[in-house]
Amino acid sequence: MKLAAILPHTFLYGGVKRFIELGRVFIEMGHSFTIYTPAGSPPDWISTAIRIANFDDLKQDQNDVIFVTDRKLKEIILSANARYRIFYHVSRRIKSRIMVRDKRLVIFACSQNVVNHDRLYFRRIPFLAAGGVNTTLFYPKELKDRPAGEPFTILLYGRVSEHIKGTDLIVKACKRLYTKYPFIRLILFDTPVNEAMAKAISEFRSDVPFEFVLNHPVEKNQELFHRADIFVAAEKQTGWANTVAEAMASGIPVVTTRSGTLDLVIDRETGIFVKRNVRSISRGIEELINSYELRLHLASNARKHVMQFDWRILASKIIKWYHEQEPQASFR
Repeated sequence: MKLAAILPHTFLYGGVKRFIELGRVFIEMGHSFTIYTPAGSPPDWISTAIRIANFDDLKQDQNDVIFVTDRKLKEIILSANARYRIFYHVSRRIKSRIMVRDKRLVIFACSQNVVNHDRLYFRRIPFLAAGGVNTTLFYPKELKDRPAGEPFTILLYGRVSEHIKGTDLIVKACKRLYTKYPFIRLILFDTPVNEAMAKAISEFRSDVPFEFVLNHPVEKNQELFHRADIFVAAEKQTGWANTVAEAMASGIPVVTTRSGTLDLVIDRETGIFVKRNVRSISRGIEELINSYELRLHLASNARKHVMQFDWRILASKIIKWYHEQEPQASFR
């Protein structure tokens, strides 16, 4: 079976990482997988055996299934030789009307959040292809209570240039707590892919002691998560919360908004849901600071729950979907 994805680039973004991970699994399963971009340039943040090609190659190739996530590439995918052309809806914040309402495209959703969105706004129910996380890269941390005098480390995604990620809200929430809990520490991480991101990081300041980890190897994220006592996310309009999934796979208790996490978090069972404001986020963090038992409970349940979203399970679900389609489908 020949599968492919059309992407605008191969920089380190969640939508790109999704197809790197899926592509690896498809190849392991004996299928072929190609990523097409305008330049045909491979990613510089990870090594991969996936074929990277450009749009000229796309005109010559034939694929059984081809995915796209960017509405600006609509005409490219419609002109591609493929049995099934799939708009994989991975972000609610990207305008998607022209994709979701086009019956020439099959619609996949990366999470229940996106399914709910498309049902409400477009009266179309996508195929739920929720996930994923590479559970082979992560193992649960052995949680221990914080001895007196030792820091309590809060890990968060450090894409400070994008307010939608909510990093600023988490930092403000921690500042609110710092006077009462002077032992809290922050670790932020990001891989800036342009000058604006790098500048925002260089200008980042916080009253709470912090460390900003840059360009951490993606395949060693396990080490980063295990430095934390809890992980906090405050995103909005997210499709799938990659960092939350990875924290859960690492056995780290999470505090998060509902954006991109409806599949992952069962409130007070696999994580703590908070509203997207400083007061609510600070309350969620404070509860975990003060309860070792709750941290243990959430971490254990989260690791078990997230296993169902492994990339291998998602890839198998997609292959199964393909084989269940009408047999008369042909190249056109």
